[in-house]
Amino acid sequence: MGANDVRYRLISALLQAGGPATLAELRESCGLDEKALRAALAQLILENLVVEGEFVPGRPSPQYCWAARWAKETERRAAASRRELKAIVAAARPTRLETGSEPVLAFHDYVVNGYRPPKDKPFLVFFQCSVRRPFYSSPSHGTIRRAIQAATGCDAWHNFESCPVHVVVLASTIGPVPYELQDIYPANVSGGGVKHFRPEYYEQVKPVLARRMADYIVAHGARYRRTATFTEGRYGEVMAEAMRLAGVEFPILPVKGGAIITDMAGSKPRTYWQKYWIQLCLEIVSWLEPRQQAEAQARLKKLEVRYR
Repeated sequence: MGANDVRYRLISALLQAGGPATLAELRESCGLDEKALRAALAQLILENLVVEGEFVPGRPSPQYCWAARWAKETERRAAASRRELKAIVAAARPTRLETGSEPVLAFHDYVVNGYRPPKDKPFLVFFQCSVRRPFYSSPSHGTIRRAIQAATGCDAWHNFESCPVHVVVLASTIGPVPYELQDIYPANVSGGGVKHFRPEYYEQVKPVLARRMADYIVAHGARYRRTATFTEGRYGEVMAEAMRLAGVEFPILPVKGGAIITDMAGSKPRTYWQKYWIQLCLEIVSWLEPRQQAEAQARLKKLEVRYR
């Protein structure tokens, strides 16, 4: 059987499947040997037509699904999560949000006990919050997401459905905010960052935020294959304490003496994030398969990124 026939059979099986299918199910429905099936799947995944992951809990993985169909399912689930959360925090909204405000506590309880991270995102990266809301609209987040896009080819917000990296924000008043919930109250309310807190107030809220970030790690950390945090200063301190409380370790970036961008397409980076996003990019690249690593290096070359 030719490669085109194999491809046609596989696409037909994926489109006719009622949901994500396992390799064994595809092999049975297509009548193909495993070697030919795996080769065709790899090509379709490379073309971003098929997604691979653990989409349905309690079933063998990896599972495979037609990408466009899974994108719609992801959007549906995200919308359901937002509706559920909106109902939970529909209570009284104080004019000033504090770490102990009722909507904040309800938000955190939902994120830890009711929420489930996307099944098709094997990597977790914690970002620090920004003054601007929603977070994705801030220049700092745009710059940090460049690291994810250069490494994976997908933007963590604009290509949320296909990006393998899940971003969770350390918000100064709330704690963990999954990226797909950033436009939900109270996460969409602008507030001061921990780096602007008075020393005595920071010492008061630091253990609260660290405990909440640890709660997220304990509740959901096992769902991810690899984790890192891109948080500096006080945000990095909170994450270090969160890791201690959760009993885990993962990279806290950026690090002093680590890689720094010296030039990008003839332009000298000016801001902190423009200089250091390469550290997160290289960390994510180290998580990828050799073929994906080569693609990431090609993207960096195309961006004309020079670093030392």
